[in-house]
Amino acid sequence: MKWFFLSFLICIAFIANSQVLVVLDSETTEPIIGASIVSNINPSGVTDIDGKVELKGLNFPANLVISYVGYEEKSVNVIAPFETINIFLIPIKQESVLDMVTVTASKYEQNLAKAAVSIDIIKPDLIKSINASTADKVLNKVPGVQILDGQANIRGGSGYSYGAGSRVMLLIDDMPALQSDAGFPNWGDIPIENLSQIEIVKGAASTLYGSAAMNGIINYRTAYATSKPENRISIAGTYIGSPKDPDKKWSGDTLLYETNFAAVHKKKYGKLDVVASVFGNKLRSHNQFTGDTRGRINANLRYRLTDRLSFGINTIINKTESSSFFIWANNDSGVMKGLPGTVSERTSTRIYLDPTITYIDKHENKHRILSRITSINNKNNTNQSNSSVNSFGEYQFQRLFKKTDLTLTSGLVGSAGSTNSQILGDTTFEVSNWATYLQLDKKVTEKLNISAGIRYENNTHRSPISALDTTGFKTDGEWISRASANYELAKYTNLRASFGQGYRFPTLTERFVTTTFGSFSIFSNPALEPERGWSSEIGIKQGFALGGFNGFIDLAGFISEYEDMIEFTFVSEKLKLGFQPQNIGDIQIKGAEISIFGQAKLFDIPINIFGGYTYIDPIYKNYDQSEVVRNSVSEPQNVLKYRAKHLAKMDIEFNFAPLFGKKIQERLKGLKIAGSYQSASHVINIDKAFETIPQLGDLDFFGIGQYRDFNNKGYHLIDLRASITYRKSTWTALINNVTNFEYSLRPALIEAPRSYALRWDYAF
Repeated sequence: MKWFFLSFLICIAFIANSQVLVVLDSETTEPIIGASIVSNINPSGVTDIDGKVELKGLNFPANLVISYVGYEEKSVNVIAPFETINIFLIPIKQESVLDMVTVTASKYEQNLAKAAVSIDIIKPDLIKSINASTADKVLNKVPGVQILDGQANIRGGSGYSYGAGSRVMLLIDDMPALQSDAGFPNWGDIPIENLSQIEIVKGAASTLYGSAAMNGIINYRTAYATSKPENRISIAGTYIGSPKDPDKKWSGDTLLYETNFAAVHKKKYGKLDVVASVFGNKLRSHNQFTGDTRGRINANLRYRLTDRLSFGINTIINKTESSSFFIWANNDSGVMKGLPGTVSERTSTRIYLDPTITYIDKHENKHRILSRITSINNKNNTNQSNSSVNSFGEYQFQRLFKKTDLTLTSGLVGSAGSTNSQILGDTTFEVSNWATYLQLDKKVTEKLNISAGIRYENNTHRSPISALDTTGFKTDGEWISRASANYELAKYTNLRASFGQGYRFPTLTERFVTTTFGSFSIFSNPALEPERGWSSEIGIKQGFALGGFNGFIDLAGFISEYEDMIEFTFVSEKLKLGFQPQNIGDIQIKGAEISIFGQAKLFDIPINIFGGYTYIDPIYKNYDQSEVVRNSVSEPQNVLKYRAKHLAKMDIEFNFAPLFGKKIQERLKGLKIAGSYQSASHVINIDKAFETIPQLGDLDFFGIGQYRDFNNKGYHLIDLRASITYRKSTWTALINNVTNFEYSLRPALIEAPRSYALRWDYAF
């Protein structure tokens, strides 16, 4: 028998001219295009349009590792030549939390547990289940993250910036998406109906992503077509209830509501991947003069010319009509009414066009060209209209040195744009940026991974005017670096440490803004200097795959320091009162965070868990030395403005469908009940001028100080939802702010009271 077997292998060796692998989806048996095959001793390869790859010169025995995004990695030991082998990859299920991958932290795929910085990942199911109409609403589920009047704040790194100058970089498909003149995120532009996942990186990330990433990154990654075609539609309606105090209701019998509609089509047409989606939204808000009517189109196309060369082009077109007010009429019956003179009406058209190229050369080096052209046209009835065109480009090179387990990632980045804005003197400004970066990721041992990176960035503003001894030209450059390590203490137990420098060049709006809202003005400061800083973290991520729990518990301690921090400061200029962005000095934020993410089982009932608690201690390092700082805060305490020291969040979802028999489960895919809880401690300090104005005899002009005195316990919010998935339809009912808690995240603006929503999703 042995001689027969050996003779058979020898015959195969002579007749097999080459070895062909065919990589297929284990569920659909369709070919997987672009799967990576790596051999321990021989050349690697990538599958073609038919899922095939020819391996020439293969020596035996050989170990082949086959991998592709969204599938479980598979290792195959081959002891003898072959003609054709079919390899079936298993799609990663949502339940496989321990296998989740992230790209944002290092610009290449890595297991979440191996990341050396704090990262949270949100999957599309959560977005649908909470009926989020804009991309910022789902971030309220993420530990340590707050959205304050449209600006993202991660672990207290940002306060209230009056619509200008974000310290958190917003990305759509790995490319910057902040409005170039103001550094403001337009959350309504993001196609939340078509996302693969949201990745949130906490801490300085300027080395890889540049200015505005000194407090973290939020990366919205859109989805591409899979082997199985997909079509989805959703319709949702929300009824906005009355405030707890009936005297504060302004609308009378007017119906306050929000409606949403979305449709998505995803399919592969040969070598072409097509994704198209539409989204519509109509909002009549709880606040007077506040509403939104929006329509958005998104199209993602990707064409594989060969198994190594692909082209893509993504498009987003968003048309919006909206209105809002800046300050309430008073702190009593007028908290939901707008102060005359502060109401604005806007129409905007924003277009994103993203051509990309990905090429893998014969040496398995990966080359990527990312580009984005953004056109923004905002029209405003309060002399705050603006328009801009911005272009972005990045060349990225990545090489894996197999013998040393070293990944090199480098790139060259450039952007340029022009802005014309009424609040910038109704003239044209030009901005430009270029940078180069290098990052090395090394697998030192089976347990230890280290990473180090460096970046040089240069920013330039050009304006046709001169002010405060400036010539209309301002440029600045900075070298920044990062280093991190991740050590596997035991299976599913990873210890990490990281240090990263941050750098942020002020936006055009911060330097040149000139506008008014009600009785206040915003004054320009062309002499504004860049912010610099650093953040460090040590943490441990414990994974569990036993005892009914599959997921992570993460504990982290962190510290951040900023130099020349930019903050809007109350000033009096030419008999006018208002705020001006100034470099107020140095700050420090220390804190700790514990979070949990995963699935558990209780009596065969699957439970999804996501939440955490964050504590921060944010202080001015020059509080005792700076009279300007001490006079700017509302309380005589050394606490940064607009920060809550304690923030807790938890979302728990139960699925009762498995309790039914198999025949019922074939039709009843889900029967879910969920609840979420959010709480934040009282914000100790805001701008003192909002509460008392010295020039007006310490008058509490807007009643903000009095309101805060009676509402100084922070906020506690409870949301409930229930859904049933029967065959291809899912019905979801939601109640948000169940206790009808009245709260305010920023001065003179009340958040939404209790609301009721019903949503229908249909997949076919």
